[in-house]
Amino acid sequence: MFPLLETLVAVYEIGQFTMAADELKVSQSTVSSRIAQLERMVGAPLFERNAKSDVTPTEAGRLLYQVAIGIDGTWRDAQERIARMRESREPFSMLFSHTTATVLLPEALRRASGELHHFDLAVHMLNSDAILEQVGMKAAHLGVVEKPIVNDSVDRVTLREDRLVLAGDPDGVWMMREHGSGVRYYTDLYFKTAGVSPADAIEVGNNAAIVAAIAAGFGQSLVSADTVPAGVPTRDPGEEFVRRFYALTPRSGLTHDQRALADAIIGVLRG
Repeated sequence: MFPLLETLVAVYEIGQFTMAADELKVSQSTVSSRIAQLERMVGAPLFERNAKSDVTPTEAGRLLYQVAIGIDGTWRDAQERIARMRESREPFSMLFSHTTATVLLPEALRRASGELHHFDLAVHMLNSDAILEQVGMKAAHLGVVEKPIVNDSVDRVTLREDRLVLAGDPDGVWMMREHGSGVRYYTDLYFKTAGVSPADAIEVGNNAAIVAAIAAGFGQSLVSADTVPAGVPTRDPGEEFVRRFYALTPRSGLTHDQRALADAIIGVLRG
């Protein structure tokens, strides 16, 4: 139907079959055939043929022309709306704890980068407890944490093991992450199991800052072995300080594509 109405509009506006055929890039016989088909469908002539190949629309032709341009406008609007829908991207927010950002985020970004045509990707660093809260509230689509936490609104998947070490000067000041951090959870566990009660300690809310201070020769801390710069002395805190990284996703609320991307990234991070 659209080629027929498109031909009607061209003939009506140009006033000639031959020039309309040129504009539509079809043969004159095709234009004549389409107009004849329309005339059979409506049961009335649409144009009066004049001398010198000119045509004049009949009353039926004028009426059908108004209908045709209305349909054409609606069709073009629909095409533009569909194009905008295809161009729009779904949001996808990932939250990483500070250690998992250092160790796992590059792999996650490599996997997600192939989907940038379809997703608006955002990445933020929070401590593990805050990530659990955000994922449970569906404020994020994927969370990666470093302690075994979960709630009724979240699914948890084990990713891989991570060995913790005591890094830095054994006589240096202790640097610790804030409460709610995965590293702080294990630091407190180490103090309890080793009977350590540091007289002086500094709370630092960023794992990279702690590692940078240790690399500069200041203090000591419990950190992931994968984050320790070359040349920094380390000690083994014990067998029980091999922890795991976990992926958290909302149990509901993800679109099919968001769920598929989350599963794909989890698959990569599980190795």
